[in-house]
Amino acid sequence: MKKSKFLLLGLLAILAVTILPSSVYAEGGAGFTMEAAIPDNQVGTSTYFDLHVKPDTKQNLTIKFTNLEDKAIKLNVSPNPAFTNRNGVIEYSQYKYPKDDSAKYTIPELFSKPQDITLKAKEVKDVTFTMTTPKQAFDGMILGGFYALRDDENKTQSSGNIQIDNRYALVLGVALREDLKKTIEPELKLNAIKPGLDNSRTAVFANLQNIKPQAFGEMTVDAKVYQKGSGKVYKATKKDKQEMAPNSNYDFAIDWKNQPIEAGDYHLSLVATSGKKEWKFEQDFTIADKGLQKINEEAVGLPEKNYLWLYILIAVLLLLILVILAFILGRKKRKEDEDDSKTE
Repeated sequence: MKKSKFLLLGLLAILAVTILPSSVYAEGGAGFTMEAAIPDNQVGTSTYFDLHVKPDTKQNLTIKFTNLEDKAIKLNVSPNPAFTNRNGVIEYSQYKYPKDDSAKYTIPELFSKPQDITLKAKEVKDVTFTMTTPKQAFDGMILGGFYALRDDENKTQSSGNIQIDNRYALVLGVALREDLKKTIEPELKLNAIKPGLDNSRTAVFANLQNIKPQAFGEMTVDAKVYQKGSGKVYKATKKDKQEMAPNSNYDFAIDWKNQPIEAGDYHLSLVATSGKKEWKFEQDFTIADKGLQKINEEAVGLPEKNYLWLYILIAVLLLLILVILAFILGRKKRKEDEDDSKTE
């Protein structure tokens, strides 16, 4: 059954530069800028916070906000963790994003709470957050970003069954490192495989997890699904330019080509490559009946069910029943006629 309602929520104008976002301005949109006050422990010449830190220390980080509009604006500014979204892109938009089970620390744990600020027309204001590094030394990087979201009135617009939450946000990256010489290699792990919906279309999701504290990008994922016991590719999806945040996971969607998902035994062959790194996974999995009906009913794009064969079968059965009844009644009538003849 085709789903009649679509909710288009969280349409945010977010500008970012590769894995670590710099201070940026959405021309004609965001209406404000944010700029890092670079501290002495900055690594290199980046415009985001890329800091060489030591265990168990406190440090204040300051961001300069500039209101470009002729009216006051309100912002919510939060130190958010980096995570990998379902499109295979590193994102910084959720303060309370669930902590990956491979992560020791996340940015929200190490910084002071989010702040609501008001900027008067054309005002420039410094906003400071306090960072407290972990007592225990850590390897690799802890990655996140200061996420500034405009809190505008009348931000939600409706058009028929569609709702659009149209707000603007900027993000300023923050990366914390202790040992600048130690190289951390990313490591991928394949977790659960399960059916579901990707943009309201049937898909099977393979959860990929980067269990190391190192971000990377330019990853190509090539996934092939086979029906168990068959050497013929049943479904396949290949995507490039995938990214992964440190200690994060995401569900890689294998397109089911607008077909209903059927219960059964399958095999996944998945290869992921990034630079010279390559990960190969081979895994059997089973799709159970439970929950499939709901998934298929809510999916859009599925072919309409054709019941012609059922109607033909019913017609044949009815015809067969009529033939049998006619045969029985005819036999009974002949027997009655024979009995009448004997009595005469």
